[in-house]
Amino acid sequence: MTVLLWSVLAPISQVYEWCLIGLIVAVLAYYYFSWKNALSYWKNRQISGPKPIPIFGNVLSPVLKPRPYVEMEWYKKYGKLFGVFSMGKPVLTVADPELIKQILVKDFHSFRNRRQPPGRNRMTAKNMFSARDDDWKRVRAIASPTFSSGKMRKMYALINHCCKDFIDSLDKDVSNGMNEVELKQLMGAYTMDVIASCAFATKTNTYADPNNPFTSKAANLFNVPIWKGMLQLLLPSFIVNTDIYRRTLSPGVSDIDFFIDFTRSLVKQRKKNNEKHNDFLQLLMDVERSDGDIREASDANEAHHVNEGKDEITADVEAFRDVLEKKLTEDEILAQCFLFFAAGYETTATTLSYCTYELAINPTLQDRLYEETKEAFNEKGEIDYEVLSRLPFIDALLSETL
Repeated sequence: MTVLLWSVLAPISQVYEWCLIGLIVAVLAYYYFSWKNALSYWKNRQISGPKPIPIFGNVLSPVLKPRPYVEMEWYKKYGKLFGVFSMGKPVLTVADPELIKQILVKDFHSFRNRRQPPGRNRMTAKNMFSARDDDWKRVRAIASPTFSSGKMRKMYALINHCCKDFIDSLDKDVSNGMNEVELKQLMGAYTMDVIASCAFATKTNTYADPNNPFTSKAANLFNVPIWKGMLQLLLPSFIVNTDIYRRTLSPGVSDIDFFIDFTRSLVKQRKKNNEKHNDFLQLLMDVERSDGDIREASDANEAHHVNEGKDEITADVEAFRDVLEKKLTEDEILAQCFLFFAAGYETTATTLSYCTYELAINPTLQDRLYEETKEAFNEKGEIDYEVLSRLPFIDALLSETL
């Protein structure tokens, strides 16, 4: 019986061994040919840059030393234009302000296709950052009006209400004897409250419930285990992009699904009940504009940085003049809403945390900010949107924090 069983299992075992050997050979061959071509990429184009490490490229340098210091060293050594490698992918670093403005403002439409992250979710691949070519052009043309100053002004009341909830929560903590706070958690709760209100007309109550799924799921997206992140970077794309990998090892899958499913349920509810709300989701559901404009006429005068605002509006009009179809599919709406979460949560919460910390350890700056904002309040005890957008010191504080 044992001999018979062995005679059956032995060939199967050998097949698995050869499959494993074949997989290892394929991976090694992939890296060998990738690096053989990559190492000569910048040299062939006569662009200098730091020497890469096989497989990792130059990504380990910012791990060993803070990225700003590393990039400043590279800038001083190689100039305003130099080439690096992110793993095996060549990346051109631009450090010339005029050229940066040319790329990001005047000719931004010529740089529409971004590098695709490994193991990307099928749904998130439809968002503005991941869409490509004509799909990107259409989505970008539709999404631009939703971030105009006119639209932001309409959401200002929602943000103001979130701010009052934030102050009330802080006052309650102080009255209960709390003399210190966890800034990142506090600012994360406030940020999520603003995003949920402005994007989905939803209150999250994150101050009273720190385990609210909105906050916990958003935090999980950015707290990826190191080993998962490294595995995703090291494995070839033909493995990382398989459905098996996404379902078993890809970080944040269930968290992404939470936001996608939540948004889908809201869309379904609004269509069924014919509901209308003044939020980001509704703007995407009602994207078609009869006049075909990309931005509102007042945007140039109300832009955060007026001079740049005019350049951006001109570039938008020229870039999207021939976009005829101004509709999004439901999947594209869901993808943009998830992007609103992903791009807005961690960045805003971190910026507010650092800014608040700097104010806490610099009382003179607190006093100066207090004096500026005190003069800005109207008779109702509020600061108008137009007044707030033109307060120079608070603008300087946030810009310096960034």
